[in-house]
Parts: sequence; C-alpha cells; structure tokens
Amino acid sequence: MEKIKLAAGALLVCDKKCLLVKRSSHYDYPNVWAIVGGGVELGETSLIAIKRELKEETQISSENINFKFFERQTGMNRPFDFYIGYCKKEYPCVLDYENQDWGWFNMSELPKPLFSNLHKSLKKILK
Repeated sequence: MEKIKLAAGALLVCDKKCLLVKRSSHYDYPNVWAIVGGGVELGETSLIAIKRELKEETQISSENINFKFFERQTGMNRPFDFYIGYCKKEYPCVLDYENQDWGWFNMSELPKPLFSNLHKSLKKILK
C-alpha cells in the first residue's frame, strides 16, 4: 500500500517500564533502540497504523492496550504522531525482520544508542 507523508509510533508502558526495540542492522535507523512505528498508509489513521505496526513488528495484539496521543513530532523526514500504549503486563515480542532485539526498560537502564530525541520524550513519560 502507498504511504502518506506521516509516520506514527507507540511506546508501550507498564509500571514505569517501556518496550523498546533495537532496529536491524540492515533496515532504517540501523542498530538504534526505538519505539515500534512506521509509515501511515493511505486510508489509515495514525492510531490504526500503530496498531498494525505493533502486530507486524512484535506480534503483540493491541486489544488490551489503552493508547493515548502524546505529541506530534516534527523535524524528521515527515511528521511523527507519538502515542503511549498503557499495558497491564509486559508482553513478550516475536520480532520481524525490521528489529533484532527488544526489552522492557526503566529510565535508569535505558539501552544505547537511543533514537534521536527519544530520551527527552521518555523523561516526560516515565517520570
């Protein structure tokens, strides 16, 4: 499907821990820890797109996750709608080809390197 000029992603949060994925060495933003996300396809809202991306990239169903819009970020290739997905448990991941590792982290144990500007957002979210 053709993508429009908008991207979206979601940070899953459970008890002050967040889910991060490490991008594959052969894909966009190689070897960087980031949130799950991607391009919004034509006919999708950003919320529908992050639910699709979450399932594609991690095999986590969005059914029991409460998503809240956090902010629209600019200054990258395209605007990025950032959501927080509140979970009651830490879900395990089954990764696709876009990512090579995953983990649930709190602020004191964040992996490096983090995607640009992500640390600033995490400080606001994981107070």
